Amino acid sequence: MPEPEKLWGLKFNPSPSYERLKRDQRPQGSPEWFNPHQISLWQEQGLIVWNSAEKRMERLSGQEALALLGKLVSQDSWKVEGISITKQVHKIHMQVPPRGRRKKTEPETTGEIDQSTEVVDEERVHLPPEAGPELIEFLQTNEQRLKEMAEQEKKRASEALMQVYDMLIKSSRQSEEAKFDFKARPFTWERQSESHWICYHQQVEGRVCLEKHLVYWSSQVQYPDRVGKYNHFAKLEQAVDWVEKEIVDLACQPPPPEPEPYCLPAEQREAARVSLKQQLIGGPFWIEPAALEPERITYRIIVEVYAAPIDYKTMELSCGDTLQYDKRYLSPAKLAAALNLDFDHFEIERPVDIEFGWYLFKSITTYYQEAAASEQAQKTWDQSAIFRQFKDKKISRARYGYQEVETGFTVLLGACEDPANPWGRMDTRQEYLEDQALRESICYSLDVNGFRDYLGLTARASSDEDTLRSLHENRAQSKYLPAEVRQESRVWLAQHEPIGRSKR
Repeated sequence: MPEPEKLWGLKFNPSPSYERLKRDQRPQGSPEWFNPHQISLWQEQGLIVWNSAEKRMERLSGQEALALLGKLVSQDSWKVEGISITKQVHKIHMQVPPRGRRKKTEPETTGEIDQSTEVVDEERVHLPPEAGPELIEFLQTNEQRLKEMAEQEKKRASEALMQVYDMLIKSSRQSEEAKFDFKARPFTWERQSESHWICYHQQVEGRVCLEKHLVYWSSQVQYPDRVGKYNHFAKLEQAVDWVEKEIVDLACQPPPPEPEPYCLPAEQREAARVSLKQQLIGGPFWIEPAALEPERITYRIIVEVYAAPIDYKTMELSCGDTLQYDKRYLSPAKLAAALNLDFDHFEIERPVDIEFGWYLFKSITTYYQEAAASEQAQKTWDQSAIFRQFKDKKISRARYGYQEVETGFTVLLGACEDPANPWGRMDTRQEYLEDQALRESICYSLDVNGFRDYLGLTARASSDEDTLRSLHENRAQSKYLPAEVRQESRVWLAQHEPIGRSKR
């Protein structure tokens, strides 16, 4: 004889459990009297409670289920009255004025609808007292999962509220911008993009744009590529008024001097190298390129990679621009694994003390034959995952080849590169040796300005002190300068140890 159907029941869905149901089919385990709306609730996330005698059911969220548990544990009235499962609902009361002719004794009405709203707890399901112990035990057993669900609900509600807030304020800003008549202003304003406007007066430019968080309008006036003045306003009209005043004031002042660049133009750098060579050649500090030729040449594989940061912070600048900073990159070992390059087979160089994703892999193995180095370099590249990482934008460019261990001259065999940021032309071996000889000669001469020109840097990028230190570091490590010159630079470096650097 089949067991009679239980008059009430509980079910807990830690997550939604929707089923594909055919017509007139109900979910497994659900009462037969469920209507389509109740079938939908049965599959939603939360605590499902039903009473078959009344043919009523309800779904409680995590927060509502925890509130019910607290109520059952703290009160005893349910042991006599039963358990009332309630929901907060908004009730709207409306009183419509009567139609027809008003009697003389009746007060005059305005003809408007009288409306009021109240929030009440409405009972949705009632369970008998005997359901209490099982319900309490059920809720306590699932209390931790209900707490996690409640936290997710709070988070989703907060996110939804922020989205609504953003939509409202964005709509308000768009309405404000649509109503504002830029054509009626004394300056000609041009729209650059959504909520971003620009105007000019003589050589000065003015900008007004809506900040990313939509709270303020950002205003700025400046000479192109110079530091200018900035301000923030709650109203678009205030922002435009400020720009139109400040742009005239700034145009009346002499433009600030253009900041010195960090690097010299390529043409100026090449001209400086030609001039330096002419000054040094044949003199006491000149190193002949032939002096750099080794007695024997060995080779190593090289792979050069520019990786994208795995994490960074952003700072919002004026008019919607953003600045990335605190960039973090993969460690050499993790990058080697991502590129399918054996970490134990390479020395990996990285620049020091700068935020930069440059890595240079140099094979620990040296090869006595150039053909063997070339063959192994090609094999290493083909077996790597560099192509996939490049396609996934995790590296911006990479190249490979082999290098002379003694001179550093590199022969490149191939590359992945961004057309917008291509690799430069590689020197021939003779050009490379002549350039290295010039570098050695400049270091020998301790010419601070000359070395900075050779590197193509300005004093803004490398101070006299930093440049002099680099010269001595190169001299101390050189294989081509006299022993007494190398020792002189080692002594200088020991006497000028930077503060904070530990002595070795």
